[in-house]
Amino acid sequence: MQMNQTEIMEPPDDSDDHWDHESTANMLSLYLEHIDKFRNPKIRKKNVWVDIGNAVGKGPDSCDKKFRNLKQTYIRLLRKKNKSGVTTFKWPFFDIFEEIYSVDGKYQAEIQQKIREETSDRIKAYIDMSTSKLEDSQENGGTSNGQTDEVRRRLLRKRNAEFRKVTLEMRDRQRVVEEKLDRLINTVEESNNIQRERNRLFQQFLDNLRPNH
Repeated sequence: MQMNQTEIMEPPDDSDDHWDHESTANMLSLYLEHIDKFRNPKIRKKNVWVDIGNAVGKGPDSCDKKFRNLKQTYIRLLRKKNKSGVTTFKWPFFDIFEEIYSVDGKYQAEIQQKIREETSDRIKAYIDMSTSKLEDSQENGGTSNGQTDEVRRRLLRKRNAEFRKVTLEMRDRQRVVEEKLDRLINTVEESNNIQRERNRLFQQFLDNLRPNH
């Protein structure tokens, strides 16, 4: 299958806690360097974030929050990859997150669970609800009409048809939401790029005003 490309950027930062590409990349590189410490339960993650924050000029809480936001974007991309078969992403931090969470070609259990949990939870809830309705129908039918095997089979077929329908609807809704979110994030990123270019030109203008020594 031909590889698709999807450009998805992370959610925008708070106005008072802006991260540029360079500081974000440095933070992730330092995370990778200290990955053994993050995986060691005897070491407090907050202490590791303090060291990383000092290196990139950010506070430990800011680093932790930024990493969590990036991780959410990474997980969303993995879900999209798992669902649609997309194999290549333009998101600049995808590869380094693969290094962080993929060991010997396999994702850590935490990431595997995150990929599946949203859809699995919804499907499980629907199965539980459908099973409960079926049991109620069987119980009520047994006391009033003498439930027959044919009625049970019809109920099962109906439940399975409804289950397939709701599963397809859930997938369609998830796809629509992801597409809208992709467009929104791309719009924000384009706006950020324009602002960065404007700042660069303004700085260049100021530099040209300075007298030469």
